[in-house]
Amino acid sequence: MSRRVVFFIALISLAVLGTAASPWTLPGGGLSAELQEHVRERYGLDLAVRGRSTFAVLPIPRVKFEDVALAFPDGALKAEGGTLRGELRILPLLFGRIELSDFDLTETRITASAQKLQTVKWADIFKDRSTKTHARRLVVSKSSLRWTDLKDSNLDGLNAMIRWVDPSEPLTASGSARWRDELVSLEQASIFPDLLASNKISPFSLTLSATGASLTAEGEAQLGDGPRVTGETTIKTTSVRDFTRWSGMDLPFGSLLQALSISGDFSMDRRRLSWPAVSISLGSDKLEGTLGVRFDTERPVIAGTLAADTLNLSDLFAPFNQTRTSSGSWSEEAIDLAGATGTDLDLRLSAASASLGRLSLDDMAASVLIQPGRIEASIGRAEFYDGTLKGRLSLLAHNGLVDFKSQGTFSGVKIAPFLTAVGEPRWITGRAHGQFSFDGQGRNPADVIRQAQGRSSVDLTDGELVGINLEDALLRVEKRPLLASLNWKGGRTPFSKAEANIVMQDGVGQIVEGKLKGSAVQAHLRGKVLLVDRTLQVTAGIVPVDAPAGQSPALTFDVTGDWDNIAVTPQVRSLIERSGAAAPLFPSKRVPAGEQRPQATAQ
Repeated sequence: MSRRVVFFIALISLAVLGTAASPWTLPGGGLSAELQEHVRERYGLDLAVRGRSTFAVLPIPRVKFEDVALAFPDGALKAEGGTLRGELRILPLLFGRIELSDFDLTETRITASAQKLQTVKWADIFKDRSTKTHARRLVVSKSSLRWTDLKDSNLDGLNAMIRWVDPSEPLTASGSARWRDELVSLEQASIFPDLLASNKISPFSLTLSATGASLTAEGEAQLGDGPRVTGETTIKTTSVRDFTRWSGMDLPFGSLLQALSISGDFSMDRRRLSWPAVSISLGSDKLEGTLGVRFDTERPVIAGTLAADTLNLSDLFAPFNQTRTSSGSWSEEAIDLAGATGTDLDLRLSAASASLGRLSLDDMAASVLIQPGRIEASIGRAEFYDGTLKGRLSLLAHNGLVDFKSQGTFSGVKIAPFLTAVGEPRWITGRAHGQFSFDGQGRNPADVIRQAQGRSSVDLTDGELVGINLEDALLRVEKRPLLASLNWKGGRTPFSKAEANIVMQDGVGQIVEGKLKGSAVQAHLRGKVLLVDRTLQVTAGIVPVDAPAGQSPALTFDVTGDWDNIAVTPQVRSLIERSGAAAPLFPSKRVPAGEQRPQATAQ
């Protein structure tokens, strides 16, 4: 064969190859109509092509359709606009049939209905997978998803790939999208759709991540009349507070908690998600027990029983630290329970050691109940500074007001370390026994305090007053009353019992009974505790222990000032009256009204 013939054949071959590799623009009708029929028959989808259609043979037979619309007939899912690209199966093409082996949707707008998607007969779609060939891969890129019946669930910048090569292999999916301006990534997911379609158990796996949060799960799934999923899962977030703020998901105390992780074996059906044995990390604390979420109620209900060696509950009580302003006054900011009562909660907690801010409890058993606009917390038992403590607290919001109620009892509590824990000086020792109740209502902490009602009683046994020796002070008063006011501090006053009963009305606590009894002296208290101003107006009268009832105090102290700066000072007038030289300056008898006081008295 001559070189000229060979060159001519090669030239024709190159032309043929170039023509086959170049995309051809086809007139509307034929190719798109054939593909529309294939998509409807094989996938139950309606395809409409509004733009150009192109076809190329090499290197792989492929088609491209511009400005397409792809939808389920009932409107459960619809993709509009953008470009559809696909690779064609060669063998069906040789027999004049169009079958796509890959779908690639770019820059399309997807609209979906969650309710209608639930009614799609997915079993019918997947049941004939083993007898008919389907596309191996679906790629969606640079697209968006809008839900018609899910609030705040729209996705932008959607990039996803679904791959299913053979029924013997799982369907896998991966992708990413922007939700609420944050990137969410489906790192991997796998399932066997044909097993699910035939009501058989299918293995599955899932890994999902977002900013500061992740979810991994693997196990088995089954559909049918009673869908059920079982397996092992791990949920993590570096900050529950940030996650709830970003996601809009209502979680109990969601605005107060930081790092949280939940891991363990789980089971899930239409009614309930449960962890029979769960491990929870809350900050640096580790809790174990059971946990469940019910879905068959008006609102989801989280219930569980958890135990920990150590448990820091300070974050949950942070709002109580915000009831005061930086200047020390009660806050006028409205109380809002919405951020903490988004989901119902019924939780039992126990801990070998627990902390609430500066306070610590041992062997604690507590419970927390949350319902719409309502929070209840109780301590069934706890060792509290070498004693015991029980208490209950509740907040109930209605008509813009919040009802605050608390009550409790304590016994055998060492008062000195308690004072140190709350940042107060150790001015008294002994073991405390008593009870308290406090009720208030208002829109803000200041209103609650102004309307506060309640009562409290406390008994202290076998203790000491630190910083003053009342017995020594009485002796100095008898000898040199005027000098006693300059030299009364120092020493200790032991006592066998001290008690105080306070009745609270409209934010003012009245001391109805207060006394202290030691081996040589006794004291009687009277006065007020003003919650609104956070001040004290109390006087303490000191007499010898054997003094007859009703005897005037030999020494009187004023206990005044705000709670953070209490001043204890002797009444100078009472000391002067006890001085023989100065007593005439203070007549014991009052001059009746209308009579003139003597200008001088001769003795």
